[in-house]
Amino acid sequence: MEVDWMELKRILDHSMRDDLPKPIVYNRFSNNNAFETQAGPGEDGGACGLLSLICGPFLKGTPFEETLGSNDPSSKRLMGDNPSDGVAITSGAIVDETHGFSKDVCRSMVAMLDADKSGKLGFEEFETLLSDIAKWKAIFKVYDVENTGRVSGFQLREALNSAGYHLNNRVLNVLGHRYGSRDGQIAFDDFIMCAVKIKTYIEIFKERDTEKNETATFTLEEWIERTIYS
Repeated sequence: MEVDWMELKRILDHSMRDDLPKPIVYNRFSNNNAFETQAGPGEDGGACGLLSLICGPFLKGTPFEETLGSNDPSSKRLMGDNPSDGVAITSGAIVDETHGFSKDVCRSMVAMLDADKSGKLGFEEFETLLSDIAKWKAIFKVYDVENTGRVSGFQLREALNSAGYHLNNRVLNVLGHRYGSRDGQIAFDDFIMCAVKIKTYIEIFKERDTEKNETATFTLEEWIERTIYS
């Protein structure tokens, strides 16, 4: 039995579909530059107008120009006609849709345990991965008290501490920007990606820290080879 990233994605998307982030509907900008979730009477064009202003010059002369400029107030969409594609705008609302685990997350999970760099996991490697995911999922659930598939960035330190990763404020700040949304929320699959990256880099470092003094030496080529696949 061998599992590549595509097979892993199918497995995780099915088995963890209830853990992934729920779609969020945004309607208009508030004073703090974040979208509010409720629109007042008659406010059905704010978000669409903003998108037209930003995207209009780039979409001019393309098939998307007519879609963006449509006057149909009941349903407007970018990125095609399929309801699962792109960003949906219905009655002035922007729907932040989810599509399961990203291919980058799945590739990184495979790379974390792919000792022979074959692009696939054997049975024991796959079993180890599922054990790690189950642990991280249980930790995530502790902080996702409303079952939204998201946790606050302010809870990232405690969540990672629970996973055994004790990081300083500077690293936590970088992780928050890298894996958090604009409103400071971290989705389940992004939390998994964060944990995968931390575990991978720590293990790469520890392999070379033979004296256990928090010092490791790599050539440039060795570092690129070890990290670029992760």
